[in-house]
Amino acid sequence: MAKPRLAFLTTKPAKWIVGLLLAIPLLLLLIDVIIELVNPGTRLGPSPGDALVDRLGTWSIRFLYLTLLVSSLARLLKVPVLVQHRRTCGLFAFSYVVLHFTAYLSAILGFDLNTLLGDFSKRPYIIFGMIALVLLIPMAITSTRGWRKRLKLNWKRLHRVIYVIAVLALIHLWLQERSTYTDTVIYGSILVLLFIERIVHSLRQRRTRKNVIPSPS
Repeated sequence: MAKPRLAFLTTKPAKWIVGLLLAIPLLLLLIDVIIELVNPGTRLGPSPGDALVDRLGTWSIRFLYLTLLVSSLARLLKVPVLVQHRRTCGLFAFSYVVLHFTAYLSAILGFDLNTLLGDFSKRPYIIFGMIALVLLIPMAITSTRGWRKRLKLNWKRLHRVIYVIAVLALIHLWLQERSTYTDTVIYGSILVLLFIERIVHSLRQRRTRKNVIPSPS
């Protein structure tokens, strides 16, 4: 049961505030794009298309990992109501991934599907990114309470795919880096910590179940 002082986290205004905060990077990027269109080379550098794709990709992996972080924080801080914002984070992560791919398809490839197919062999990281995007689609569609009731236990099984997607996103990032692997190390370390927290939590749950003494019938 939520503590009174944290009850506001479950309200609609709180959810709207979270949504607005998550939209800020996109709003700032939109402002940069508008300024870039008016004064080329002032905000997105010499390769605006690449800069646009890179920034959307960066926020995609950040929000993807933030979605995983919400559950960990809810447990570590003992504030279970935080989990109610996980869906919002997940949908924003999905939106940024879609925008990331759309920007790549339009700003870099010019919607040339033949070039896209050629990039699969030249740039393997695109394959991992595409697989992650495809896997995110059913998760986004089934994120509602209605789908959760329909799928029951299968809903949890389906949404565990987020761990696979998180790894695919990391590989997608790693294969793009050239001279330095700083970003890969940072996000990889975050992902390892998130996985460790989940393993520890799972082990504690199993231990608790074993220690429960069944009541006499």
